[in-house]
Amino acid sequence: MRKASRRRPLREAEAISPAMMVLGLSLVILFVPLVIIILLSFNTSPYGTLPFQGTLKWYAALFTDSGLLGPTWLSLQLSCLVAVSAAVLGTLAAIWLDRRASRIWGTLFRVALLSAITVPWLILGLAMLLVMNAIGIGRSLFAIYLGLLATTLPYVVFIVAARLHTLDPDLDHAARSLGAGAITTFLRISVPLIIPSILSGTLISFMVSFNNFLIQYFLAPFGVQTLPLKIYTLIRVGYLPDLNALGTLIVGVTCIVIAVLHRLGLRHAGLPGGSTL
Repeated sequence: MRKASRRRPLREAEAISPAMMVLGLSLVILFVPLVIIILLSFNTSPYGTLPFQGTLKWYAALFTDSGLLGPTWLSLQLSCLVAVSAAVLGTLAAIWLDRRASRIWGTLFRVALLSAITVPWLILGLAMLLVMNAIGIGRSLFAIYLGLLATTLPYVVFIVAARLHTLDPDLDHAARSLGAGAITTFLRISVPLIIPSILSGTLISFMVSFNNFLIQYFLAPFGVQTLPLKIYTLIRVGYLPDLNALGTLIVGVTCIVIAVLHRLGLRHAGLPGGSTL
């Protein structure tokens, strides 16, 4: 019996090892380029050659004459506007989908949302450009806003709707039986329970909007460059090391935001690690 019990962990370890190898390889492919970009942002050589010599001149160039801060600020503004809009509209749509929609309309709405996720962005961008020209909007910042909102809205709807589906309906019934109205019940009972889902959908919407090159490429007006379009232009004419500095700053800010949201999520759930920020 002891020999058999010893063999089982060994067999399980042998079965898990290929999956762990694939996972490790995936993490290496994901994080090694980020580490290289961070290291190159502190290297004196503009071509990333050795020997490595530390410097901060690429960060100084980024904030003086790189021309990247304007497109970055435009992308941040546009992505924040899209993320907030997607959070509000997506939450309302998720409430309707979970509590008000009939089976037929709910199915049609889910299919429409899934199409925005499954259809390649190249096809969506071209289709959106044709629609924007047909209705008279054309290539403009408002067109970019509508295009990014259409591509990010499904993420918020599905995340929030999944959370609403798991809520205990007796909580609403208890609040209503104690005299609370529908709006009060939603704001004081449902909203605190779905806030983590709303924040998750908002963060995903921001990231998709910030990085969506194809939608911005098709819908951006002439002379207006967001950060993805600016990087695309710079890569075509010549790579500049201050891009490494900008990438390092973006990675650092992203890690900080994720850590803060993780702590807030743990605190809201009452789990260990979320008692202090």
